[in-house]
Formats: sequence, C-alpha cells, structure tokens
Amino acid sequence: MDVFKIGLIILAAAAAACAGAVVLKVSDSEVFYYGQVAFFSPNGKLPYGETEAAVRRQVLENGARIVETVTQPGRSPGMRPVEIVTELKRRGRTLAYDASDAGATFTGTLTFKDAELKAWTYDIKLKAGGTIKGTGELTPAGIKTAKQLAGTGRAMLIREDLGVINAAEYKRRVAELLPARGAE
Repeated sequence: MDVFKIGLIILAAAAAACAGAVVLKVSDSEVFYYGQVAFFSPNGKLPYGETEAAVRRQVLENGARIVETVTQPGRSPGMRPVEIVTELKRRGRTLAYDASDAGATFTGTLTFKDAELKAWTYDIKLKAGGTIKGTGELTPAGIKTAKQLAGTGRAMLIREDLGVINAAEYKRRVAELLPARGAE
C-alpha cells in the first residue's frame, strides 16, 4: 500500500496560518537522519509492521523552503528503494508551510509552533483519498512524529523515530537499501 511509504516528517500539516509576521530563527542547513517508521492500529495498541527510513533534510533560503528526501526499502525484496521528495514552502512571513511531494501523491499544510521550526502539526490530503493529521518534534537527538491516517482502506497510527546521523552514515544506509547487484 502506497500509504505505508509516504515520507516521514514532512507530510505536511495542520491548521491555519499564524497571524502576523514571524521572524524565523533558523539558517540554511543540511541534516541527516535514520531510524524506524512503525505502523499501528488507530489506537496504537496493535502493531501492523515497521520499516526503516534514511532522511536528508535541507533548510533553504533561511527557512523559507525545506526539502526532505526520504529513502525507504523497496516494496518487495530485490526492488529498488522508494525515494520520496517533499518540499515545504513558507506562506509569506507566517509559520504555515504548503507541503507537496515530487510524485504529487499529497498536498497540505505543515504549521510550525515556533520560530526555530522545532515542533509542528500536519494537515495532509492524499490524492488517493484520505488524510493524515498529527504532530512532529525536532530535538538535538532527532525527529519524532505521530500521525493518524484516516479515510483510506486501513486507518492507522504512524510513528517515526529517527536519530541524527552524519553524511557518510546516511550514504551507507541508503546504499544498504539497494538490492544486490543483478537482483533487480
């Protein structure tokens, strides 16, 4: 199911744009993450499965744009990894960002709670139908999210727990997701 492979943190987010001008307290950067994405029943009690994700997060134009590249294992053994590129574009001088992915599978809003862009909410509409709503938090250790998928064939809770890694580790993790030579 494609919904299982929807990109990590930047599956855009919630509510309305913040009123007034906000001065961001971020600078351009590139940070790498690796960890687990786990799927549960909507109440979080029954596990459905999990996968791994390697993420490259670029903050550009002093926070006006954020681009995340999420790489996850292929949909079956021997298949190339799935790569999801999500872009967030700031709405004026607010903390609301329009979100979309390169594959045009979703659109929505990610609304940050602070000028450091450390906490946010999701309000996403999937092209195939359904929504994703939830929260995310960025700490020095990594990123954690909790998202509710609804209005699809199988509603679920999606939790991401990704730790910070360096660029060399990121490249190694992405390379590990490639199928063995000749297996494709």
